[in-house]
Amino acid sequence: PADSWAHQMLLEELYKLADAGELISVERDCHDVELTGLLSHVSDSLIAMHLFTNEGDFDGIAIFKFDQIEEVYWGNREHKAIQLLIDQSVELPHIEVAHDDFFSAIVELNAKYPSICVHSAHAESRYDIAHIEDYDHDWCKILTFSPMKSLSRTYKLIQSQSISRIVVESPYQNGIVRLHSQGL
Repeated sequence: PADSWAHQMLLEELYKLADAGELISVERDCHDVELTGLLSHVSDSLIAMHLFTNEGDFDGIAIFKFDQIEEVYWGNREHKAIQLLIDQSVELPHIEVAHDDFFSAIVELNAKYPSICVHSAHAESRYDIAHIEDYDHDWCKILTFSPMKSLSRTYKLIQSQSISRIVVESPYQNGIVRLHSQGL
């Protein structure tokens, strides 16, 4: 009962923060760096948020599991400063996620976008800009878009369960995919 109360309390608070358009930071159990942004999708299994840098620049839309959340905080001077730096005239990309199961959402977004940034729990600060070519319950076969240094493509097999979050619509990610599409 205490766990379901805490779960419900967190969920209700996230709904309020999303409705208010409050800039928040989320600490997750799979990484020691918080994600800062605006909530765009909240359910008891899946979270999507528009990410922002400390300079107020849009940095993509992160999707991760609700149960990764360890701490949520907002309202400090840093949050207020970032909120003031966000260009309100720029329309943020809209995201719709029909599936609440994390892996189903990954597959859904992979079909909608030319690439996804795949972060894994064991090294979340590193990621692959990729497109999922094939998958089953245990493994994903991805084709990566390598960064500026090499601009080469690589196939990888990664464990499905090791994916801790994905990001879509990141300006850097979109730029790399654009470079690849121009044959560099």
